[in-house]
Amino acid sequence: MVVPDALTPLPGRAGAIIDLKDVTKEYPGQSLSFRGTKLELKGPLLWARNLKHALRMTTVDSLAVSALRGVDLRIVPGEIFGLLGPNGSGKTTLIKVIAGLLRPTYGKGTVAGIPLHDTRSIRQRVSYVSTTGWMGLEWALTAEENIRFYGELCGLTRTVASIRTEEALRLVDLWEDRKKSTSGLSNGMRQRVMLARGLVLSTPIVLLDEPSVGLDPITRGQVIKTICDTLVSRGQTLILADHDAELVGSVADRVAILHQGMVQIIGAPNDLLVIVSHLRVLDIVMQSGVKTKNSPPPIIHRWDTNERPGTQALTHWRGLVEESPDALHRVLEWLCPDVRHVVEISFLTPTLQDVMGMLEEEYSYDG
Repeated sequence: MVVPDALTPLPGRAGAIIDLKDVTKEYPGQSLSFRGTKLELKGPLLWARNLKHALRMTTVDSLAVSALRGVDLRIVPGEIFGLLGPNGSGKTTLIKVIAGLLRPTYGKGTVAGIPLHDTRSIRQRVSYVSTTGWMGLEWALTAEENIRFYGELCGLTRTVASIRTEEALRLVDLWEDRKKSTSGLSNGMRQRVMLARGLVLSTPIVLLDEPSVGLDPITRGQVIKTICDTLVSRGQTLILADHDAELVGSVADRVAILHQGMVQIIGAPNDLLVIVSHLRVLDIVMQSGVKTKNSPPPIIHRWDTNERPGTQALTHWRGLVEESPDALHRVLEWLCPDVRHVVEISFLTPTLQDVMGMLEEEYSYDG
């Protein structure tokens, strides 16, 4: 497919700070190549050695990959927008397109009023925080120096950078540890330094890619909520991509669920939960080795199992089942007829993670 004017801005559609239409990102496949190698034909043994080296240094055939496929997205100023999806669904690729770090293969749109092909101008209006790998941290500097250095590098005066550094460190609860070098911080503290960098600049758009990675499970919800509240109070727009569906759902105004590079659904978290409102989550912990019989009853819509770590051999079964008076009896009759093997049973309310699972199964079935 050839689209000569694929990266032109969208006409009209006023009011959107991010406006994407049919955005596609493809990575071409690679083939075995001898280009750049030197095969000297000065004797059979030397030629064979060079050939072996060339084969080892070049790539094997691989298929083209579509990281994004026909993404339509419209985000309004001041919105907190969440991106959810399994690994490889296209979340990070989409964020990098919005950040001006990647150009789409096809599609059109604008970011902060700038067409997608003008990546340099987009990068001046977007603060992109990747918390995977502590990108850009200077290990010889303290936490405070790292953030102030980042602010000055992005054009802030030393005075403004210092003021905003203190504000950011207090918001992520790192002010008391500001004099510690990066190498002396825990993994979670380094992640909070990365998050603090996203608070230093006053760009119209802030992108947080996997901000909860490495944070303390007990406090990460409050840390992310504080960051979101601060950015919104400044009038900034936030896009948050994370594997923690409940965290994203607790702070986002709207959420998009991606699968295999495509947007499956967009909506407010409570609206998306309507998809599973007629179901309950049934959690069963039982002794390992129990074999199911026949096919599962039709009241079970999806389920998964995993082995619990520990000295006891236990299996955790979690399923989405229809609400009915005999639901538990029918599931146990299929799953574990001998109730003596059952250790624990609980009914829970479905979450956004369950919505993701339902949509993923439906997509796989339709495909």
